[in-house]
Amino acid sequence: MIGYTMVGTRDIKNAGNFFDKVLGILGAKRTMDYENFIVWNITPDQPSFSVCLPYDGKAASVGNGVMTAFNAMSPEQVKEVYDCALKNGGTDEGAPGERTTPGFYIGYFRDPDGNKFAVFNFSGELGN
Repeated sequence: MIGYTMVGTRDIKNAGNFFDKVLGILGAKRTMDYENFIVWNITPDQPSFSVCLPYDGKAASVGNGVMTAFNAMSPEQVKEVYDCALKNGGTDEGAPGERTTPGFYIGYFRDPDGNKFAVFNFSGELGN
């Protein structure tokens, strides 16, 4: 259903370096790289993630209640991505751990621009 998500940045080079490291852990690579936006994905048939300098020329801003979540292959990979984000200029929004539903392991962070992200692994069963 989702083709791609995009967040704004004030510094495209810094954002590119940050997400090269963070998304690289998940197997994503840059697939488009322009002076005003960058796109990462794992394969062309999967959703992509992008950062951009806002088209209208105004400052990038953070949406209240807006978050993008990246799917990890294991709880260990969740922690690896979270730790990488913090090591490279991100900030903590909730350390990795199991939450809400058994088998739902998630960590939260913000990128250097203040955009909120989560990285999760779900190994449990969906219920009603």
